[in-house]
Amino acid sequence: MFLSRILTRLRISNGGNIARRPQRWRRPAAAATALLCCAALCAGAQQAPDGEEPVATRREAELLARVASVAATNLNAAAAMLTAEDAAKSGAAVDFTLGNLYFRLEKFEPAVEAYTRALEKMPRFRRARLNLGRAYLLQDKPAQAVDTLLYLARFGQPDADGYILLGHALDLEQHPVSAENAYRQALLLDPGNSDGLLGLARSLVRQSRYREAAGLLEELLDLEPERRELWSLTASVRLALAEHDKAIASLESARRLGTADIDMLATLADLYLNAGQPDDAASAFRDIPPDGPLPADRLLRAGQAFIQAGEWQHAAEIIRRVESLRDSSPEALDPKQAAGLLRLKGDLARMRGQKETAAEIYSEILRIDPLDARTLLVLGDLHRESGALEEALMNYERASRIAGHEADALVRQAQIEVERSRYGRAVELLEAAQAFEDRPHVARYLEQVRRLVR
Repeated sequence: MFLSRILTRLRISNGGNIARRPQRWRRPAAAATALLCCAALCAGAQQAPDGEEPVATRREAELLARVASVAATNLNAAAAMLTAEDAAKSGAAVDFTLGNLYFRLEKFEPAVEAYTRALEKMPRFRRARLNLGRAYLLQDKPAQAVDTLLYLARFGQPDADGYILLGHALDLEQHPVSAENAYRQALLLDPGNSDGLLGLARSLVRQSRYREAAGLLEELLDLEPERRELWSLTASVRLALAEHDKAIASLESARRLGTADIDMLATLADLYLNAGQPDDAASAFRDIPPDGPLPADRLLRAGQAFIQAGEWQHAAEIIRRVESLRDSSPEALDPKQAAGLLRLKGDLARMRGQKETAAEIYSEILRIDPLDARTLLVLGDLHRESGALEEALMNYERASRIAGHEADALVRQAQIEVERSRYGRAVELLEAAQAFEDRPHVARYLEQVRRLVR
């Protein structure tokens, strides 16, 4: 996605500019204008230094002018006109123009063939080599793009765009240091080039040089605050630096600017959940379109956010979406996700005051996974609320034998013992809980219970 957007932002070397978005490549008027520029250059220009530009014959110039006129309404017909020419007899300008037509039609294989023919006739034809590199990149052939674009560097031909393309290719070939150098060369020729700065930032990220990348991204955001991938990459860098608050700030800024996509909103919601801010998490999930393609894990986390925020209607909608995923494909949910769906339904039933239904659902989860400590604790709470203290104690005791949940389970047991006025036993349980995890509020509770024993 990043590469495609970068490529469409760079000039395609035919004397004009291509539009920023791929769908605009196919606009006939834009293509015709570019071809006319090419025809005029080829017909009227003198030979460029060192054979970098072709000179068209009068016949070829007239042909290219006719082709440009046809391309204004029909790119395929224009390409057919040039394909009918004898490739062995036509000059590099004809092959180059045919390659540009195929490029705009997104037929990259014949575009590569046309550019290659142009370069066989004129090896130093710089613009043909640049466009060949672009075509290779859009075909996911970075190794060929590196070979093509390095030729320009060796002969001192690349401009800033050429170095940026070379940087992309080197980055895709897992050569981040070389990619960094290519981007720096581009920035020497075109200081402040946003694509060069972004490529440099990405190469630094690949080298785990997050602090340097963060500085570059701040500079870029000052230039282009509406550019989505800048906010996304900034958030990733901040997370790598363990600066979670700054990651949240980056994603929240993108959200308020209206540039955050579904994945960014879901990540923002996850971060809010981890920070103990369920209301903010629910708000971020609420901004995701109802039909937004979210995986089951993220939908389940969204449901939990709505439950914690007390928004049961939104939680119910999330449950319906996950069930729809499951019904569309039995393999859509793995066992852990299936248990998560049951837990969400149990939590929703409990929120609605449907305690018996909730208890049945939690019991079903435990039949699937008897060591689900969280469910044991919640089911124990339900039994305790209904006055079934022995059943509650049984669930708490089971949970206390599961690593990581000992302290919570022991405190709950102690609370029941306090309710039954068994203060000595409660003290023992609270002391055991503190041995697993020393918590100030439990320490205060323990001291209160000790006073009752005296």
